[in-house]
Amino acid sequence: MELIRSLSLPAIGTKLTAEEAMSLAISEAYQGAARVSPNPLVGAVVLDAQGGFLSAGHHEFYGGPHAEVNALKNLSPEQLKGAHAFVTLEPCAHEGKTPSCAKMMAKLPLKKVTFGLIDPNPLVAGQGAEILRQARIEAEVFSSANPVLDAKIKTELEEVCEAFLWNFRKKKVFVSLKMASSLDGQVALRSGESQWITGPESREYVHYIRACHDGILVGKGTIDFDNPSLNIRHPQITKKNKVIVVDGEAELLPNFTKLKLSEVHASEDVIWCVAEELREKVEKLRGTLVKSPDVVYVKTRVGGDLDLEDLLAQLYQKGLRSVMVEGGAFTASSFVSYHLVNRLYMFQAPIIMGSGGSRSWTESVRISAMTDKIQLKNPRYLTFGNDFMITGTL
Repeated sequence: MELIRSLSLPAIGTKLTAEEAMSLAISEAYQGAARVSPNPLVGAVVLDAQGGFLSAGHHEFYGGPHAEVNALKNLSPEQLKGAHAFVTLEPCAHEGKTPSCAKMMAKLPLKKVTFGLIDPNPLVAGQGAEILRQARIEAEVFSSANPVLDAKIKTELEEVCEAFLWNFRKKKVFVSLKMASSLDGQVALRSGESQWITGPESREYVHYIRACHDGILVGKGTIDFDNPSLNIRHPQITKKNKVIVVDGEAELLPNFTKLKLSEVHASEDVIWCVAEELREKVEKLRGTLVKSPDVVYVKTRVGGDLDLEDLLAQLYQKGLRSVMVEGGAFTASSFVSYHLVNRLYMFQAPIIMGSGGSRSWTESVRISAMTDKIQLKNPRYLTFGNDFMITGTL
């Protein structure tokens, strides 16, 4: 998940270009960001036969009507005669929790459907478009004659679906990393103190980003020093979330019932990650606890650190499709070092903490030559109060 999209819907009848219609569909798709996982974010826009705006819709929640249904449901056959629908993802051909959108659209007097991305499932890719063509409705993948706009919109189409596409193409968890630092890149004092580097506006946005992921992952140091709740506290979003704690030696597990995590989350929504070789010891310990989190046993690397790739593979098996890593410094830099981060959210406050008594979020990342530097791709920028945020893919 990248940014909140908030393009205003135009008045009915407003003429839109194909580029404007698809951009509006992308904006609409983001409205379901906190509720559709593991499904993709999808938005749709309908123009009348003269190119005037008729309606827009998005996939609102998992198991609910798809974007095409929501965009088309209140329009009459007269309005739809010769209409042009824009959808960010190829209309689905298969029957799942909801009926096939392509089959639904094939029954309408539409003239054309333009979609941003072909369905990534090779078993169904192109079948939605073929259903439309069989009904004599034009169906094509979006493209623009303007090369700058074409590249921009196609990048945005990939980004709005980035977690879903990663899940499908790689069968892996999509990982975001969120960090809050000073201008000189420090994220905490040597003592571990880190609250608060950024302001309240940034922290509210972080809760929105949390809601856009299936789980929040932190290291044991964050739990030990801050004793955080790690729930979602956003004025417009009510949602339960999973919390993943990396505690290879199970040092904090005996104190689970004393943590805020155990107060605000159901035990099964807290996943404790410990070394595989401690299975017998930890299982005995869990038998003595009044409440116990879900525990996953993770392979270790040479040196004793948990194998983060194995950890992510087990989270995928548990049904998690996106995770946001929130710290601390060692955990964050470990995910970066092993090239496991898909998207970075970097918040910076207008303060200087000094490296002498602080910790950097890349403290264990080693770059031997500038040619090996890690490049942020497609960076975008936002401001929150006095803070600055940059986000992009790694």
